[in-house]
Amino acid sequence: VLYELPKLDFTRPTTLPDVGASVQEAIVDVLVDKLVAAARKCRERLVTVSGGVSCNRRLREKLAARCEREELELLLARPEHSTDNAAMIAFAAALRFKLGEQSPLEADVDPNLPLVPV
Repeated sequence: VLYELPKLDFTRPTTLPDVGASVQEAIVDVLVDKLVAAARKCRERLVTVSGGVSCNRRLREKLAARCEREELELLLARPEHSTDNAAMIAFAAALRFKLGEQSPLEADVDPNLPLVPV
């Protein structure tokens, strides 16, 4: 997505919604495939999903359909019982800030950045 965005025509009103829908669909497909693969590998018939991402309606729809096809029992946490990782990330940032660490706004994304200083 990062490399494709500069190539897109954002003067069209449908560009941004199309990109968002396409990214969501790709992410949902990967999550569903990985969940089913993990269940198969572990020989599980029951799968559960919780956390902030489990509130995504499209994920819930595709999980339900796929689990039914695969004859897997699916238990989804109710949205009001699901939380997001934002609080955890904010707490980790607060700890780092307290230690005098800061990142400039221009810092690149690092998905492997440790939550606590090493």
